[in-house]
Amino acid sequence: MAATLRYFMLPEDERALFRLIARHRLVLYPEVFAPGTAGVPADEAAQAGLDRDGYYLAAEHLGPVVVRPLGRGRDKGMLEIAEVPSPVFHFERSVRNGGGELVGGRLWAELDVTDDPDSRGIGKPLALKRIFEDIHQFFRKSWRRSDPKGWWIGPAAGAEVKGGHLVLREPGHNGRAIGVWR
Repeated sequence: MAATLRYFMLPEDERALFRLIARHRLVLYPEVFAPGTAGVPADEAAQAGLDRDGYYLAAEHLGPVVVRPLGRGRDKGMLEIAEVPSPVFHFERSVRNGGGELVGGRLWAELDVTDDPDSRGIGKPLALKRIFEDIHQFFRKSWRRSDPKGWWIGPAAGAEVKGGHLVLREPGHNGRAIGVWR
């Protein structure tokens, strides 16, 4: 079953998240990359160089990251990570749209590969679930909740919204505006 955390974060909030995940020795990969590309350690220095909307955070120390070549489209010959068998999180950044609104991002991971509760040894490493729970606990501890519920809002983004300087928007064509709870 997939686990998802949806959030709004400004670069300061993203930097705080990367400080947290640096402890877990995660490696950053673009969604699509050339053969021979090496991952970058996910830390504050890597956060400063992010230029795409989506990345993978790979826990290479927990197991092999499975990649497959793309056979069609404009990215033919490039590689992509197979999410289900690999110990990875898909990280979509929260970025501003053309109107200056902050569009939500998400952290997604397939933590249980099988739906059979009696199966043993099949699935993701338990340490990957612990990393996800550590990130979720970080959000619960220091981030704000949204109104309507379902989103986490970083401290810097929440302050900007409360000050009337920022609008939060759900991703998608007709994404609704999201507010800060309390």
